[in-house]
Amino acid sequence: MYQNYDAALSKTIMFLRFPLIVSVVFIHAGLEGVVIGGNVTVHDGQFPIYESVYHVITNEIARVSVPLFFFISGFLFFYRTDFSMKTYGQKLKKRVRTLLVPYVFWNAAALLAFVTIQIFMPSLTSGNNKPILDYGLPDYLDLFWGHPISYQFWFIRDLMLVVLVSPLVYWLLKFGKGYAVAILGALWISGLQVDIPGFGIVAFFFFSFGAWFSINRRNFAVDFSRFRYTASVVYPILVAASTLLWHLNIDDRQIVHNIGIIAGLVLVVSWSAHGIMTGRLRADAFLADSSFFIFAYHGMPAFFFVKLYVTLLRPASESAMFASYLLIPLVTIGLGIAIYVVLRRYLPAFTAFITGGR
Repeated sequence: MYQNYDAALSKTIMFLRFPLIVSVVFIHAGLEGVVIGGNVTVHDGQFPIYESVYHVITNEIARVSVPLFFFISGFLFFYRTDFSMKTYGQKLKKRVRTLLVPYVFWNAAALLAFVTIQIFMPSLTSGNNKPILDYGLPDYLDLFWGHPISYQFWFIRDLMLVVLVSPLVYWLLKFGKGYAVAILGALWISGLQVDIPGFGIVAFFFFSFGAWFSINRRNFAVDFSRFRYTASVVYPILVAASTLLWHLNIDDRQIVHNIGIIAGLVLVVSWSAHGIMTGRLRADAFLADSSFFIFAYHGMPAFFFVKLYVTLLRPASESAMFASYLLIPLVTIGLGIAIYVVLRRYLPAFTAFITGGR
């Protein structure tokens, strides 16, 4: 049993990094609505059993991952820091290397890959978009910011913006205390949307939520552990309720779904911390280190494997759909780990550059 709860917290964060990235890959590996040559190849309602399982795993359970990443980012940003403008400047300088550089690199790489596919493998494209080579400056700006072409990097985009306004977050939490977090949480739970790229309420709420624990010198793993059994009961009920509302085609299920994400966050953190502290779980440093690379790299391979699977196999059964749901993420992750091993061994400086020094 860990006696040092700070050490247990660090191990818990390290442990969570890889499984959370795995869940992100699963979110991006579905075959629903895939368009090839202007035609939708897999239609809604075509495979009801698969769609139900896919919904529960991808649209309910896996959706805890990104908010939890924002939460951890907020906690670590203010961790053991007496925040000041000098500290703010130092942290911004560091985030240029850890966030902005990978953001630019991976979006540029995805842009080059899409151009290559449009030129040499047009059969894998949807056929609904104009060639990237015909884009103007506004189109390219949109690909890099409004709708990042490396689509998973919307998370980094939103994180960069909330980091940029972190002094506001700090003073809001310092003077507004827990009330500020509660207000942000209520706005997010209500489904509030801000129609400005990068200003996502999900980023501001969960980053602030995590920051609150650091600013108040609290160990969130210990605090969440008090609700471990409660969350174990409440979370499955909320997932079931949200899924039922989805089956009934009730669009106004956002509140149930979002409350479920908070309960899921508490559940994942508390049980992971419990496993770490009892020795039943162990944080793997290599997998933790590889997680950012897999996050950054997986968009294009997942896109390619989805298109290839549909093009070659034309799935026509529930079993074929379930096979794709397992194989595509596993192949994507396995290939990513293999590439990361090679890059880290033979090109360590380049690997550090494209992963922000992680």
